[in-house]
Amino acid sequence: MSMELYVISPKRLDTIQEWQKAVNEFQFPIKLSEDVDFEKTSGFLPLLLNGKLSGFECDHWTINDIKESLSFYHIAPDPSWKHVLAFRWGGNFDELICATQTSIAYAIATGGLIFDPQEGEIFSNERSLEIARNIEKEVESLR
Repeated sequence: MSMELYVISPKRLDTIQEWQKAVNEFQFPIKLSEDVDFEKTSGFLPLLLNGKLSGFECDHWTINDIKESLSFYHIAPDPSWKHVLAFRWGGNFDELICATQTSIAYAIATGGLIFDPQEGEIFSNERSLEIARNIEKEVESLR
């Protein structure tokens, strides 16, 4: 079973380096691959989590690509929401950590928010950051 998160935002980051800077600001143990052309990213995005290879699927979309999901949950898109960065991962705990931590870093860096289509909710950045900071501890307790 795969899971998804979407960062909906008024702007995009242009480079992996910009995204890495945002990840570093939160001291997440993630190193994004610098070999990726971020503007053309579609599919698996490799990275390192605590020095170990991991990653997730990542795609650039527009708000039109998720309007149906938003309307299903009676969420009216804000007019400033133009961009979507989609995150997908399977049952791998490392991918879960990577997706949640990098998604909140991206959301805050772009002035965006996280939409969880499984829950049908848009999370505040404060709540998303709390989840991202706690997810590693929660995963470690399950291992």
